[in-house]
Amino acid sequence: MDTNITISGLKSIIKYSTRKMLFSKRWVIVLLIMIMVGAIMGYAASQAPVGHTDIERLNGGTTLMDLLILSFIMPIIAMIYGASLIRNEIDDKSITQVITSPLPRPISYIGYYISLVISLSIIMVLINFVGWLAFFGQIGMGDGAGDILLIMIALGVIGTIVYSSLFLMSSVIFKRPIYVGLFYAFIWEGFVGSIPGAISKFTLKHFIRSIGSGWLDVGEISLYDGASAGTAFGVLIGITIVCLAIGAILFREKEYP
Repeated sequence: MDTNITISGLKSIIKYSTRKMLFSKRWVIVLLIMIMVGAIMGYAASQAPVGHTDIERLNGGTTLMDLLILSFIMPIIAMIYGASLIRNEIDDKSITQVITSPLPRPISYIGYYISLVISLSIIMVLINFVGWLAFFGQIGMGDGAGDILLIMIALGVIGTIVYSSLFLMSSVIFKRPIYVGLFYAFIWEGFVGSIPGAISKFTLKHFIRSIGSGWLDVGEISLYDGASAGTAFGVLIGITIVCLAIGAILFREKEYP
């Protein structure tokens, strides 16, 4: 197949899917989450005792962003968008245009994945900024507050890359991927991931926070006893590649109505 046609088709899928996700009704959910994050972070800042030192403020804000946004909200947002992306295309029959086009299905699948990563990255940047501003905007930025925002955004992007591959894969394996996504996001990542011991290491959150512990020197995440940054990166890259490969193969072989 002509390379220019492949690239053009890939760009079309990325552009169409990204626009569809960013301007869908799910923005109502995202907006509500932003309001919730802003309210929680703002309330926490208002309860901080007067006279806290800069390091204490940085510790408090970083820990809350870690627990609320990085560890809890990020997998849920990825599940909401990733587990339903292809399934929604099937339900509204728009996937017919994709599977009948001359573009190879694995390439189309990669296009869906890239659009998912772009959309989720934009959303995570906004959520992190709202939470960061609600907290540090009240108690004062201080030295290092800007670095915390940038690092949390970077960790959010890393998380969206790997979570997107996992939940998008689930959307071509299961007929009701949202239920599988709910189990993983709330039970496995949320509950099992918080249990002390070795079992918590079998979550994506463990490796994302392991990277964060090497990048941050404030907050509870800085004290997290995880894998080395190199090992964490290697595991996350491996998981992403495996999920993408499985998803692309299944998308190529699966029959759609």
